[in-house]
Amino acid sequence: MNLRTSKMSQSMQNKKIKSLNYKELINSTMSKSVVLTLVKLCIIFYAGQKTTAQFLTPQPTLNKVIFAESILHTGVNLLYNDHLNQVRTGGNSWKVGLIDNAARTSYNGKSAHISDGMALGTALAAGMVTFALPKNQQTQYIQLGVQNVWITANITQTVKMLALRNRPYTEVPGFVSTRTDDQFSFFSGHSAITATAATTAILMALNQPNISNWGKAAAYSAGGLALTTATLRIAAGKHYPSDVVTGILVGVAVAVINTKLHEAH
Repeated sequence: MNLRTSKMSQSMQNKKIKSLNYKELINSTMSKSVVLTLVKLCIIFYAGQKTTAQFLTPQPTLNKVIFAESILHTGVNLLYNDHLNQVRTGGNSWKVGLIDNAARTSYNGKSAHISDGMALGTALAAGMVTFALPKNQQTQYIQLGVQNVWITANITQTVKMLALRNRPYTEVPGFVSTRTDDQFSFFSGHSAITATAATTAILMALNQPNISNWGKAAAYSAGGLALTTATLRIAAGKHYPSDVVTGILVGVAVAVINTKLHEAH
């Protein structure tokens, strides 16, 4: 093999090696591009899901106003309650309507304690919904739940102190106050607060697109426990049926209205 032939052969070999290296480079670059593109698409899809599947949206100004009002309202309630304790010890006897004839006029401690347990169960079931929500909704749900419960509790206490309706069991002849109960019946705090907690959870279950099935089950369970709580308050002699019905309506109304204010638009 002469020198010229040897040089040509070497040149062709070099070209072949360069061609193979170039193809490997192209293949490697394409592979990386495909992988990176897929990763980007996953990130975009995930981010899009979090944004489009957002039932509640942050409302910093509204939250500050609500919390400030709630603190002020609680303070007024505490001051007025202290004034009531100084000027009077009992409440008023209301005319018992048709719906209230079903009231129990003797205290049932067992039903009262079970109703407390059902109320706690409602809170736990509603709280469990938090863990079934996307992370971008968990804080919003907690804030909303706290607001709804606090607003409802404040309204309940204010109305109780203004209405001063005696509980059913205090109407029995010979009843003696032990001062372990505020003795004010209208309207039912247990019914109102559990209703607002359960309604808040159910609204999330109905409107949050990617909530898990067990989260929905927890929300509906909260609703069932809230209704059980309300029924037991009547069985315990703590409330008239009208107290319980009013409490449920107030609790549901607060949850629906405040949740509507926090919805994403």
